[in-house]
Amino acid sequence: MIAPVQNQLSKSMLTHIGIGLTLGTAAAYGFWHKIVLSTRSQREQFYVKYNAVKA
Repeated sequence: MIAPVQNQLSKSMLTHIGIGLTLGTAAAYGFWHKIVLSTRSQREQFYVKYNAVKA
C-alpha cells in the first residue's frame, strides 16, 4: 500500500503565495523606480523651464 501524501497542498500553497508576494513586490519596486520616478523628474524639469520662460 502507498502511504498518502499529507499536508502537501498547504505546503505548496504557502510556497506559491510567498513566491508570488515576493515577485510582485519586486516588480512594483522596479516599476516605481524605473517608470514613476523618471517621469516625475522629467515633469519637474519641464515645469522649471516653463516657469523660467514665463517669468
